[in-house]
Amino acid sequence: MFVSSLRQAINPQPITTTADTTVEAVIALMSRARTSGVLVLDSPRGNETQRDQLMGIFTERDVVRMIAASQQFKGVAIGEVMTKNVLTLTESLTDDQDIVTVLTLFRQHRIRHLPVFDANGTLMGILTQQSIRTVLKPIDFMRLRRVTEVMITRVIHAPVSTTVLNIAKLMAIYNVSCVVIAQSDHQGLTPLDSTGGVWSADSCQIKPVRPVGIITERDMLQFRNLELDLERLRAATVMSAPLFPIAPDASLWEAHQQMQRRRVHRLVVVGNEGELGGIITQTSLLQALDPMEMYAEIEVLQELLQQSESERDALLKQLIARNKLLESLALTDELTGLPNRRAMEQALPQMLPHSAAQEKSVYSDYICLFAIDVDFFKRVNDTYGHPTGDGVLKEIAARLQRQARANSWFYRYGGEEFICLTVGIGPEAAWEYAEDLREAIAQEPFTSGEGVEIPLTISIGGAIAPLSGITPEGNKIGQDPQALLEFADRALYEAKREGRNRVQFCPYSEILCKFDPNPLDAR
Repeated sequence: MFVSSLRQAINPQPITTTADTTVEAVIALMSRARTSGVLVLDSPRGNETQRDQLMGIFTERDVVRMIAASQQFKGVAIGEVMTKNVLTLTESLTDDQDIVTVLTLFRQHRIRHLPVFDANGTLMGILTQQSIRTVLKPIDFMRLRRVTEVMITRVIHAPVSTTVLNIAKLMAIYNVSCVVIAQSDHQGLTPLDSTGGVWSADSCQIKPVRPVGIITERDMLQFRNLELDLERLRAATVMSAPLFPIAPDASLWEAHQQMQRRRVHRLVVVGNEGELGGIITQTSLLQALDPMEMYAEIEVLQELLQQSESERDALLKQLIARNKLLESLALTDELTGLPNRRAMEQALPQMLPHSAAQEKSVYSDYICLFAIDVDFFKRVNDTYGHPTGDGVLKEIAARLQRQARANSWFYRYGGEEFICLTVGIGPEAAWEYAEDLREAIAQEPFTSGEGVEIPLTISIGGAIAPLSGITPEGNKIGQDPQALLEFADRALYEAKREGRNRVQFCPYSEILCKFDPNPLDAR
């Protein structure tokens, strides 16, 4: 019985024909349908009076073989040149059949098409490498493996001056589905075979070449359908270019996605300098899911499960520690080492009630927010460069941290803007704290790596409100600081407008009216 994933991979409407159809008609049909193979039946598909009898199969590879052998096409029936004794897959009534079963058949018999019949002998459709690749979902496995692990390194290639007929002969001789068209980076590189105009694999290893195009079996089918003169037609004229190469260190999942996006069956692999490194095909991707390798992976997992309890605990602790490290990195600004905006948004709801409860002063139920912006920071970047600008931000972060008070946290909000959150501090103390932060930056210049002294100043916009205040939307300010941030930003704008290097607070009475529905006074 076919498992669901295999059933999904079956193309239920394969292109079919009869044995008396001419080769030219079949090639035209394949070209229109953009299919790589046609099934040859003893009667037209859809005849309900009898079951489908498979006579043979005709693929792009057969077209290349005929071109290379200079066989006639006109007037030849497909039954004379098709591949007979076709390997098929029949649905079993007792055993499960899955995609691994099909991959094994593809590998053992070196085929790319597999007609499928049900238990009664009725044609269900056809399986191809492409149809299987569309339903495979081993994403994690493919992401772990690199192109360099499965790519074909001995690539058949030829110079741009080679005729298309010689390209077909190369495909037939080496039994490959494509030939890469390449140029030499060395003037001393000459063709080994003057009649075929190709380079040998040994020659390639000594003198690398640069791929500029590719010709595939499907291209050959199109050329023959157009009745082009393949003996005179040069590769440079009809090759597919430009190429869409892939790097050897890319993952197989990237290769799979690029093939789907470009609607191609193969990708050329190039090195750092654009040299030909190999080729990766649909066959390569399927080989990455080789049944033996998959079974080996399963065996490794089984061995891990059989480890002692202590070993598993150690592995679990390592995993937890690694996850914590990753979480920390995601919440930390890489440049300054301060928590980032995301960290502020996550931590605020948890820390505010706890911190306020610890504070015993008369202002223990207040939260203060400073929006801090570096003055003329763009001028620093434009004058001294971004590395110096990064150094300025790191220095400012360090100075702010040295001035930190109890129940006070600094965050890098983005760009040259920082946020300071403080709880348990009243309006007067908040003003003094903001002035201390401003003076810590302005009191001495920043010295760059080249010894240049750069004056630094910051502008601070402050806003303070009771923790128990409620916004018009019904949110507690301790859990939704966005409104308080808007007041601080407004004050920051005023500080900038008044000349910078100063502290400006949003009028307290204005904030109190927003967060306290019944303010007693403005204190």
